[in-house]
Amino acid sequence: MELNTAKNFLGNNWTAFENFYRSALRSDIAFLNTINDYLLQHSGKQLRPLLTLIAAKLCGEITASAYVAAAAVEMVHTASLLHDDVVDNADWRHGMPTVKTLWKSQAAVLTGDYWLSRAFQLVVEHQEHRLLPTFTSCLLNLSEGELFQMSKAQILDTTQDDYYTIIGKKTASLMSAGMKAGAITGGGSKLDILNMNIAGYALGLAFQIRDDIFDYTKNNFFDKPTGIDLREQKITLPLICALKNVENNKREEIIREVKKAAKNSRSAAKVTTFVRQQGGIETAQSIQQEHINEAIAIFLSYPESEICRLLINIARYLAKRDA
Repeated sequence: MELNTAKNFLGNNWTAFENFYRSALRSDIAFLNTINDYLLQHSGKQLRPLLTLIAAKLCGEITASAYVAAAAVEMVHTASLLHDDVVDNADWRHGMPTVKTLWKSQAAVLTGDYWLSRAFQLVVEHQEHRLLPTFTSCLLNLSEGELFQMSKAQILDTTQDDYYTIIGKKTASLMSAGMKAGAITGGGSKLDILNMNIAGYALGLAFQIRDDIFDYTKNNFFDKPTGIDLREQKITLPLICALKNVENNKREEIIREVKKAAKNSRSAAKVTTFVRQQGGIETAQSIQQEHINEAIAIFLSYPESEICRLLINIARYLAKRDA
């Protein structure tokens, strides 16, 4: 896998980051450490800190400041997931019980608050005040994106522009912040910082579009499309693209089925079939690839090197990942 290749390339830098990250999360509260240990054991791919460190390397060098930036971006990301699981009433994430499931919603919210607070405390502790504008702006975007998505789920009138506002704020802003922070701590120029900001945003859009495509293509244990977004009344890009191909009366019919999908698996199946038949998945994949190509074009603007090739391979991996 490209991410493991990148971690191996970073070698001691990645090991140093992981040690720094884990030690930064230790608390005097045993209960909190129990939850933190669970989260660390199931921390996923750690894509965002990986991109932060690679961006630092591309634009200069990986310093102790880069570890602070990488740790902060992963802490903010984890905090957002903990809060999202409560908002979405999610019992599972990536095949594992959520903190909400194991220790109740209150623990999930408060643990998310801890990780978020620790991220900013870390930045201040290490006097990396130059990173504060990037992370505070990102946090504002995460909150706005979640609330905007909730409002759209209530009235089901999400346009493609609305969709981009949601995923731009909820997903792309954090990936962008991580790569931008990497460029800043790596000693990059103003152009480097701008490039990493744009590339991270493009990769973040592509990452979320890929997730949204999964909702119509990946199957659950019963060999049925997962339909999680539909059950949460979220209109995402595959459905938006499919709706563009039909007349108003058909659009209204499908939206009625989306409204029922939260409690009716047949309605969710009807919408999924509609999206597949109308080419919504293929159109979304094409749009996703445009964002991947935008990021790759930025990486290709740098002198050829192993670090550039790693970034290009990660971008291509994001376009084709199956989990």
